This record gives sequence, C-alpha cells and structure tokens, in this order.
Amino acid sequence: MAQEADLLLRILWLACMGAACALAQGPRNLTSLKKIFIEKMDNDLDQYLRAEFSKQFNGRVTVVLDKNDADAIVVGVNQEQKGTGAKITGRYLGLHDLATGAVSLLDKEGKIILWSDEAGDRSLLGGPLRRGGQRQVAGRLVAKLKKAMENGR
Repeated sequence: MAQEADLLLRILWLACMGAACALAQGPRNLTSLKKIFIEKMDNDLDQYLRAEFSKQFNGRVTVVLDKNDADAIVVGVNQEQKGTGAKITGRYLGLHDLATGAVSLLDKEGKIILWSDEAGDRSLLGGPLRRGGQRQVAGRLVAKLKKAMENGR
C-alpha cells in the first residue's frame, strides 16, 4: 500500500512538472496567441504592421509595447526601391515590387520560429491608384498571418 501511494505521488509529481514546463514554454501554435510585440524595422514597417493588426484582428490579437508582456515577437526586414525608373516600371507598369518585406513570428524567448512569410507591393490592377509601399506590404503580411491563424497552424 505504501509503495502504491509512493508510485501515485511520483506520477502526480511528474504530471505537474510536465504541465508546468508546457506552460512555461508559451504558445506553440498560432491560435493561442493573444499579445504580440513588434520589433523596430527599417522604413517604419513596424508602424504599418501595428496599424494593420488593429485593423484586421479587431482586438482578437493585441499589440503590446513591452516585450515581456507578449506571447510572441514579430521581427523582420524590408526594402524599398526609390527613384523615377523604379516608380515607372514598378508603380505605373506593375512590373516589379517597389517595397518588399519579410517577417517572422517568434516565440516569447525569440528561439523558435512560429510562422514566417514575405510580401511585396506589386499590383497589376489599379497601378498608381492603389496604395503601395510599406502600407501594402504590411497589409498583405498581416492578412497572411491571419489566414494561418484561422487555419490553426
């Protein structure tokens, strides 16, 4: 009887330790994310991402300003081509992207990539009438993340 009680206590202790470890690691899938932190990025892509998160997620995912409060961290790079030639072939003719961006969603510790994607601002329809640049890139990236979260990845 004492051995059975000892075995039961050990099993219970192991189960509690496993649950504590799982909680300490944070969310492993995208559907459990509620708060994200966005790192500073070139060409103010981070500002556009903040606006798009507010617009597209309607409060389901909150952008926090303190990294310690976040469930995940968004990091990224972007590039923007400037000049008349780039504007003519990119914006007006829709032949290439003027702005591109690639972001990764990392776990709270910044050690595991939960999601990653890239986007550009090229638009074959609408050309100069449509918004472009970093705003378009941010909108597309957040839409891709939202779709991935809805699919439960």
